[in-house]
Amino acid sequence: MYAYRTHVVIVDPDNTVLKGLPFRVGQCVEVVLLEEQEDSSKNNLVMDISEKEWLRGVATNPVFDFLADADEDIYSLADGKSLQL
Repeated sequence: MYAYRTHVVIVDPDNTVLKGLPFRVGQCVEVVLLEEQEDSSKNNLVMDISEKEWLRGVATNPVFDFLADADEDIYSLADGKSLQL
């Protein structure tokens, strides 16, 4: 699927014209309209969290407590074969 991105300013929401598109007459295309975020308070929360905060959250999350159990250590250096490049 080919994607083409352009930006337009809506002057009349009932009649928006797109010009200069790289498609042929009769070609079927899918049109997706996405609103640009103008207000910084609308930013995605994920973008506001630093890598250090993510790592701290994962390290302290009780959902991963099972990994500290000795029964989870099922592999050793003797398992598998070394990778020869």
